[in-house]
Amino acid sequence: MTTAPMQWLRGRIARSRDQDAGRATIEVVFLAVLLLIPTVYILIAVFRVQAATFAVTQAARDAGRLLDTAPTIDIGLSQAREAAAVSLSDQSVPSGTVVIRFTDPGAPCDDGVEVPPPMPAGTNVDVCVTATISLPGVPTVLTGSRNTVTGVYTLHVGEFREGR
Repeated sequence: MTTAPMQWLRGRIARSRDQDAGRATIEVVFLAVLLLIPTVYILIAVFRVQAATFAVTQAARDAGRLLDTAPTIDIGLSQAREAAAVSLSDQSVPSGTVVIRFTDPGAPCDDGVEVPPPMPAGTNVDVCVTATISLPGVPTVLTGSRNTVTGVYTLHVGEFREGR
């Protein structure tokens, strides 16, 4: 008598295994896709912002150094613009929306008082490079020019430069 209930139980377990065959695979694939796509998008967006931040920081540093070592202010400004474009293109940031400003040290780059480029020797000035970035998958109609990153480099204008 003990074998009949055991056979019945074994048969029932075998039937339930056959009915569940393949469901775990479908559930894992569904959950993986459901969780993987947003995670990958967030990572791509974070890496894009990080690359743009690195690019504008490097552009501000290069622009400040070139401006200080240039023989004339006009040559320095053109070299600074070219260096900023190269630094941004290295990180695949479009350089068409780049703004280079010179402000007093510690002043905000967006609405601070702008210092005109012929700066006297021995002064400190902040070189601000601001670029507009686009996030992947987000139309620019929604974001416009609100996604900006800014790099700041404090430049001490050389005191012992020839011609200054």
